[in-house]
Order: sequence, then structure tokens, then C-alpha cells
Amino acid sequence: MAAALPRWKGMVYATAFAAVTFVGTIYGAGLKTRQEYKTEKKKALEATVDEKVAMLEQRRRTLLAQKTDIEAKMEKLHTRMKLAGKDGESYHGK
Repeated sequence: MAAALPRWKGMVYATAFAAVTFVGTIYGAGLKTRQEYKTEKKKALEATVDEKVAMLEQRRRTLLAQKTDIEAKMEKLHTRMKLAGKDGESYHGK
């Protein structure tokens, strides 16, 4: 019975240490994210009109690139679904 108690304590300590580490990591990441958000917000508020236009144009280019990528994937999917339907097979993502 005496040997079981130290093993139990070790498991409790290891679990507690892991939990504290996990919570600290999540909390620290949240703090960093908030700090970065505040910095970006401040930067956007202090930006000149030309800088704001440039930021919006960059965001637009990024969104258009994502849209093009998604549309291409959707077209491939529709083509595969049509081919699977013509063969008489049901489409299962293969």
C-alpha cells in the first residue's frame, strides 16, 4: 500500500503540471493575440487615407485570390460529380 501512494502522488503532480502548462499557454496566446489586434487597430486608425486605401486594396487582392482558388476547386468537384453520375456510380469523393 505504501508504494501505491507515491505513484498516485506522482500522477497527480504530473497531471497538475500539464494542466497548468496548458492553461498558461492558452492564456499567453490569448494575450499576444489581443496585443497584436490592438496594435493593428491603432495602426489602422493612425494611417493616412492613402495608407488605408493601400491596405484595402491589398485585402481585396487577397480575397480575390481566395475566391479564384475556391471557384477552381468547386469546378473540379462539379466535374467529378458529373463524371461519377454518367458512369452510373454514386459519388463518394473518390
